[in-house]
Amino acid sequence: MSLPTIRSGTPQRMIWLATFARLAIMPVFLGALFLLVEPRRSASDLAAAVGLAVLGAIHVLYWWRPWPSRQRSAVAAAAGMVLTNFVLLHLLGLTQPLLWLYPALIVGAGLRVPAAAVGVGLTALAAAVPMDQEGTLVDRILGPSHSVPLSIALAGLGMIAVRQLIALNADLHATRAELADLAVTGERERLARELHDLLGRTLSLIAVKAELASRLSAKGDPSAEAELGDVQRLARQAVRDVREAIAGDHAPSVAAELAAAEAALRTAGITVSVANTAASIEPAHETTIAWALREAVTNVVKHSGARTCRISLEAADGSITLDVDDDGRGPIGGDTGTGLDGLADRIHALGGTIEVGPSEGRGFRLRVRLGAAAPPRPHVEIAR
Repeated sequence: MSLPTIRSGTPQRMIWLATFARLAIMPVFLGALFLLVEPRRSASDLAAAVGLAVLGAIHVLYWWRPWPSRQRSAVAAAAGMVLTNFVLLHLLGLTQPLLWLYPALIVGAGLRVPAAAVGVGLTALAAAVPMDQEGTLVDRILGPSHSVPLSIALAGLGMIAVRQLIALNADLHATRAELADLAVTGERERLARELHDLLGRTLSLIAVKAELASRLSAKGDPSAEAELGDVQRLARQAVRDVREAIAGDHAPSVAAELAAAEAALRTAGITVSVANTAASIEPAHETTIAWALREAVTNVVKHSGARTCRISLEAADGSITLDVDDDGRGPIGGDTGTGLDGLADRIHALGGTIEVGPSEGRGFRLRVRLGAAAPPRPHVEIAR
């Protein structure tokens, strides 16, 4: 088992822990100071003071920036402390087994599990070895001498748990940031898709009516004023649609889109026939069918050059099928465009299917089916 990687520095909420760990070495520095100011200090006292200062320096250097932890640094710091403790306790005769607490903390904070657990256990054992072993077995196990090794073991294991919590917390923050980025990206894609779907047909109609008004005005036809009025109305409607799209409140209905489709096609000089046998459409499907109808009609008006267009809407056996056929140029190349790709995403999200390709005669056909058990495909393809 390995610990999750802490990728950033010490988390803000855990700065207190690193600060507390640094301050925990103060008794060691005080001990070194007392040995130095001792009036009748011996050479061994001076050597012990230097050893304690070295131990404290290693501790402070490691805990100055413990996370992200580098195992090599932890091994070097722990090894230096073990060597220093061996000299202090076994060669210079200090009787302070609690000094093993400091390498245990570093081992717990810097090594991976299970190496950290083994290292903590060894430091606790090292603290227990020189202790008084007199008395019965029960006295040795439950007596006061067991408290120091137990404290060292618990402190080291606690540091392992703290490091795990810090790593998991860092992963949680990274995941939260990633989810926020995904939410922003999703909202951006939604807005781009809806603006494309909303404005495509409206701007096409504005262009058609403006061109028609220009021709009528050149002839002195008074109906040009009515066409310009329609251009103004469509522009205001486009502004309202954009506001609703930004607020996420726009939910088109099939009835409204059918009426708008007929008006748009007739304005473009395309004869339209509508066959609607769907008495009712499930609310979960109606908005998507309305978007599909809008996108299909927008493409007919903008790209097809068609003279006629047929719209069919059928409901049977819990499914709803939309067909839009025209007699225009038909599919050109294999690129479906942003609009159809966005529409395919909407349809596949509901488990539906979308087919685009040449119609039975000449022209272009789009078929959308929702509510049928059919595996979704990741991209819309032009049938050949």
